[in-house]
Amino acid sequence: MAPRARRAPPRRDRRGFAAALRALLCLALCLLVAPGAATAQGDEAGPAPLLDRLTPNRIEVIYPGTTRLEMVEDDGPVAAAAYRGDEMVGYVFSTLDVLRAPGYSSTPFDVVAGVTLEGRITGALVLFHAEPYLLNDAPRTARLVQFLHAMEGGEARLGAETGLPPSFVAGATISARAMRNAVQEGARMVLRYRTEEIVVTEPTIDMINFKPRSPEELVADGGLVNAQITNRALQAAMRKAGLGDLLPEVPMTGGPDETYVDFVAGYANPPMIGRNGTGLEPYDTLINGMPEGTMGIFVATLGGVYDHRGTRFNNLSNDFRFDRVSITQGPRSYSFAKQDVIFTRGKVADILVLPADSGFDPMKPWRAELHAAALRPDGTRAPFVLASLDYTLPPGYILMPEPEPAPVWLEPWVEGQRDIAILLVALVALTGILALQGPLTRRRRLHRWVRNGFLAFTLVWIGWIASAQLSIVHLVNYLKAPFVDLSLAFYLAEPLIVILSIYTAISLVLLGRGVFCGWLCPFGALQELLAQAARALRLPQWNPSERLQRVLWNGKYLSLAVILVLIVIAPGAAMVAEEVEPFKTAITAKFVRGLPYVIYAVALLLIGLFTERAFCRFLCPLGGALAILDRLHLVDLLKRRPECGNPCHLCERSCPVRAIESSGKIIMAECFQCLDCQVEYYDDRRCPPLAKLRKRKEREQRQPAAAPAQAAKLGGNFA
Repeated sequence: MAPRARRAPPRRDRRGFAAALRALLCLALCLLVAPGAATAQGDEAGPAPLLDRLTPNRIEVIYPGTTRLEMVEDDGPVAAAAYRGDEMVGYVFSTLDVLRAPGYSSTPFDVVAGVTLEGRITGALVLFHAEPYLLNDAPRTARLVQFLHAMEGGEARLGAETGLPPSFVAGATISARAMRNAVQEGARMVLRYRTEEIVVTEPTIDMINFKPRSPEELVADGGLVNAQITNRALQAAMRKAGLGDLLPEVPMTGGPDETYVDFVAGYANPPMIGRNGTGLEPYDTLINGMPEGTMGIFVATLGGVYDHRGTRFNNLSNDFRFDRVSITQGPRSYSFAKQDVIFTRGKVADILVLPADSGFDPMKPWRAELHAAALRPDGTRAPFVLASLDYTLPPGYILMPEPEPAPVWLEPWVEGQRDIAILLVALVALTGILALQGPLTRRRRLHRWVRNGFLAFTLVWIGWIASAQLSIVHLVNYLKAPFVDLSLAFYLAEPLIVILSIYTAISLVLLGRGVFCGWLCPFGALQELLAQAARALRLPQWNPSERLQRVLWNGKYLSLAVILVLIVIAPGAAMVAEEVEPFKTAITAKFVRGLPYVIYAVALLLIGLFTERAFCRFLCPLGGALAILDRLHLVDLLKRRPECGNPCHLCERSCPVRAIESSGKIIMAECFQCLDCQVEYYDDRRCPPLAKLRKRKEREQRQPAAAPAQAAKLGGNFA
């Protein structure tokens, strides 16, 4: 009597656990995107008062030399006034109080900083954050401290350059950039509310800033233009006017190089020019004693026997004209009478007044002309131009609108152009590999070189150099972003991750999970390369049975479900649970991390030496998410034959991750697209159907050659 066949358990029983896990995942995702998910992170609990968070040591870092802090009691952004002795020197504030700017984790961080009354950052220090790529990472945290310290002395303006670029905190560039921007923007908000700073929306004459300056200093910075006319230059001007045979109205003294007149001119309205030039009283007359919009031209004689005034402006016969100076701008000319001049006592310095409706534009170039006269033999005057001074108001005397800061997301894209180009070239190459996998897998050695070369690139450049390891953290953040008021900038802040995410999403829909997991995951590449080394060293290999493997596959769904549920009910615990991925330790931090994390990562790699890609197959939460979505894929490029699985099991045995069932079916949710099965598929010396066909063709090729020989032998016998 034949023994009774062992009955296989019903298929629904084997898959019941997986179905339950998938239901749990759906519940977790619904909770995650619920409108109240943000409040589950404890946002309703406000921070402690600012002064309670600041110890003396922290204050010394934020605002060195501060002797005391006092909270500012007004309706503006929360800030404390910083004092040195009895003098208030600036403010101390917290980005958490002022902006609540979110970090990469979408949880607002707390960076305290100081700003001077002049608008300069005095220091910055992070008190709290939940940034996944900074937590439990001492080297990277130390770099963040240096990065924030280097902001000292920088402008309190969003977009202003600082001492170090955000890329200095490699692996946490987004977090560093977000903290820097929050400090700059928060400092400007604190200052604007409490100072008399004018918000400039278009170029405006600087009527605020003033400090004492000499005429020489004003000439040096362009506030004044100067003409020093010597006796020799006077004679040259007269010859140019055709008056070389006459004598000047005001006689020369001294030799040819003696100064005849030292004349300056400039726009008088900026206090740095007009007030320094004439003194407070004449300048006040221009600004406060004249109708609104009145403008002034400052003119002065600093030395020489000639001056810009003369005496004729006092004569009725001259119509009281101030005829030694005129102004031209484009087609317009401006001359002045005595009543158009604000005179200065004690020095030859005056303001020529232009009414608001004169058409004069101080922002545009203009010219001041100094006039003189020669005496004809009959005693009449022959006027000529002694000096022409071209003037343009320097930029330092014009208040410009703050430059519109570039979008926050644009900076990393501009800075990372080289890395972006390298990654795009690599993705084009990978697309070519997948599209041309037929010709590639027909050449076993070429396939192995291409495969290992790309894995090495993924590990070394994408992982260790560019730190572009896609992880469950990115997936969760992308899912949460629309529901916690994060802008498009949040998605675009990491160019390489954005590009990889887009490529992974497209390839997932088209070909399945294996494109990313098998080709673009740095930790997966590290496992596979180590596994190849282990097989070369003949280390024993273990793979679970088909039934046990189905159970173990559910581990990645379980780890994904735990993380998603914890994010909703216990965000702090979720950050710990996300450490199930060793990516941060092995790839981003390059094993420079706390000992427990290093031991865990190394342990996973050691297991992978005996069971290839054990972590990817049985524990990776990102792999679990991609495996769920793999069911959407549209195209199956991996070829199969009717003989696959019955009777042939060659591909099943050659699959390093056992993603092929004994029936010959490829389980695409577990396939890493390594193409090893396709190498076997096209190998006519190993694939039984192809080997059989090859042998038949070889026999057919030999038979025609044997027929003539057989006929010759028979013909000889008959002879």
